[in-house]
Amino acid sequence: MKMFTTVLIFLFLSLSLTAGGQKDMTEQNSPSGSMEKDDSMEKEAPRGSMMMAASPVLDFHGMEDAMMLAEEKPTVLFFYASWCPTCQAAMKEIEAEPGKLAGMNLLIVDYDNSDDLKMKYGVTYQHTFVQISPTGEAVTIWNGGGVDEILINTEKQEM
Repeated sequence: MKMFTTVLIFLFLSLSLTAGGQKDMTEQNSPSGSMEKDDSMEKEAPRGSMMMAASPVLDFHGMEDAMMLAEEKPTVLFFYASWCPTCQAAMKEIEAEPGKLAGMNLLIVDYDNSDDLKMKYGVTYQHTFVQISPTGEAVTIWNGGGVDEILINTEKQEM
């Protein structure tokens, strides 16, 4: 009887430890280190839909949304690759100084899964930035850099 009770206790402890320690397989780490849900169960995107309420950094969710955002503020597409060290360095700088990009939108585009957009804007290199107009046309295109280069290269629009 003592052996049976010991086995039951062992099973109960084993089950409670493993059940509580499992993580939802739809959760993924973003570059900022926060946890986010991936409802699509597709490849991991580099960002959540919005870093924080005051941040101008968003995920790219299609040209219609991007053009609507460009009607309100200057909007820049950042062709980001999770394997690219210069992209990662730029993202760390952008996350460290979100206030500097206030007054604009920075949309993170998954470089590896955006062939149509890359063709449309002539993007052949990750870590490329494209400022778009409200009609979806390229305003400016440049490679590399961080916050300062984004500010220098982004044309301010008249409201």
